Amino acid sequence: MRIIVSLICLVVFVFTSCESNPNYESNLKKAKKTFELFQAEDLETQMSFFSEELVYTPPTYGAKDMSKEEFKSLLQMYHAAFDEIVYTPEVWLPGTDDNGKLDGSVRTYGTWNSKDATTGEQTLPLRSYHFFNFNEKGEVIAQGDFFDATGLMNYINVKNTLTVENENSAELTFIIELDTKGNSKKKVEEFTLYLSDFIAEREPSIVYGYYLSKDGKKVTLVERYKNSQDGIQHGIDFINGPNFTKFFDLFEIESFIAIGKASEEFKKFAKENGFDIEYRESIGGFVRR
Repeated sequence: MRIIVSLICLVVFVFTSCESNPNYESNLKKAKKTFELFQAEDLETQMSFFSEELVYTPPTYGAKDMSKEEFKSLLQMYHAAFDEIVYTPEVWLPGTDDNGKLDGSVRTYGTWNSKDATTGEQTLPLRSYHFFNFNEKGEVIAQGDFFDATGLMNYINVKNTLTVENENSAELTFIIELDTKGNSKKKVEEFTLYLSDFIAEREPSIVYGYYLSKDGKKVTLVERYKNSQDGIQHGIDFINGPNFTKFFDLFEIESFIAIGKASEEFKKFAKENGFDIEYRESIGGFVRR
């Protein structure tokens, strides 16, 4: 009987060894380290484990995938809302590709515990699942978190009240001063109402508004985007869309200020398309969500 058991163990060992991915152990250490750094609130070091092309899948219902900067902002919000954050894993597992072959990725199931940063009260245990996919450089190229994020935030009553320092926010705001070129108030208002509805249905702006001077000669356009990439996408849609010519029939740009952390990619896009923009970065303040 002992011989049979020994043979079975040997077969299992050989099979597991043959099927293992040579990068898994290294990637596992990195995945664990990112959680350790998150719990220690050392986000700068934690972010060094992630690729600049990171695609992050957030746990909130209906949320779109996030960039590395957006992911960092989300982690900062968690740090603002919770203290003594601790992850207790039930298991760490290797992941597979679409064909079921071990690809060096990492999976984990576990439970998060923390305290409400405002009241100091212990929050209820939060069960979760997480995945980490890696590129050829050994960087995390994709991460996803799965837990009841909305329920958690509602439980501690901080929904839409988390504060992020402006310097840590990926948001980009445009303040554009326009001259109406002698066009009538009625004509300007009709077009801006139409264009606002058009943008709302098709583009990623989180703030978009026109503000007309009393004499009807000047308009201030305010736009806000979650990040530079959304700003670029708006520019692409605007330039190639049906309203570009009509916009410049009605308006002349007098000044264009971009507030926030504009990426080099955004600056290059703006310059190549003829937009003369003054860039200003934060020296204080916050975004409350």
